[in-house]
Amino acid sequence: MSLKQKVILITGASSGIGAATALALDAAGAKVAMSARRQEKLNDLSARMHHPLVITTDLSSEAAARTMVRRVIDHYGRIDVLINNAASIIVSRSDVVKPADLLSAFNVNLIAPVIATQEAILFMRKQGGGQIINIGSPGFMMGIPFYAPYVCSKAAFSAWTRTIQAEWAGTEIIVSEYFPGYIRTDSSPDSRLGTIDQDFLMAERQNLVTRLFTKPKSPEDVGHQIIKLIQKPKPLAYSDISVKIGAFISNIPGFRLNIARQLAENARNKQHLSIFTSTL
Repeated sequence: MSLKQKVILITGASSGIGAATALALDAAGAKVAMSARRQEKLNDLSARMHHPLVITTDLSSEAAARTMVRRVIDHYGRIDVLINNAASIIVSRSDVVKPADLLSAFNVNLIAPVIATQEAILFMRKQGGGQIINIGSPGFMMGIPFYAPYVCSKAAFSAWTRTIQAEWAGTEIIVSEYFPGYIRTDSSPDSRLGTIDQDFLMAERQNLVTRLFTKPKSPEDVGHQIIKLIQKPKPLAYSDISVKIGAFISNIPGFRLNIARQLAENARNKQHLSIFTSTL
């Protein structure tokens, strides 16, 4: 399926997967609408594209999610694909994580894409069809240490994706889930552990299995894979075989816990963390 003249909205487009996908979609001839909080980043990206629609928005607001979709409709007159990619990544210890951080992550990682999807399908149904692509995370199955707000909200997001796949099966709305695995980007997580780098869970010396499943993927490769997912939709796609295998072995407690425990130890060693803040 050609993407020429297809109207595609991607959220979280200012960096990483979102930026790489926006560029790939633009090169394929799509009419790209891209949203994110960082206007300067979006403007820099749009200068490399063919007149995309730039929407600066904060998806922690329900109203902002609705307005974002309506701006696409007002500008292009339709919406063919919605890519829910924006994510809030908050790093915190599970024993002291704040409810406000959990709520913040759920607002961006679950509520906003639910609202955007509900808004988009109103128009997709009128125009005869459309596709929703939800960028999930297999990390919730592994249990990524110190990423509780992120992985908990992503688990709920995956549950939402699979629920609407079941409800809307056989309709004109196609729903796809994409698991990218670990992607190295220029964005830093919102840390409650002090200053950290993106690789703070990694260590030079770790077992072969852990190295395999934490090997970073390229945002550019992901962008091209998402184009393929639009052209040939399927319920679930992985960035590569290691992510698919990782998702499978996450159902085996011994393997899952061995990998996740090592990641936790790596982080504690780097950040000089104890297991718990205090004893009761």
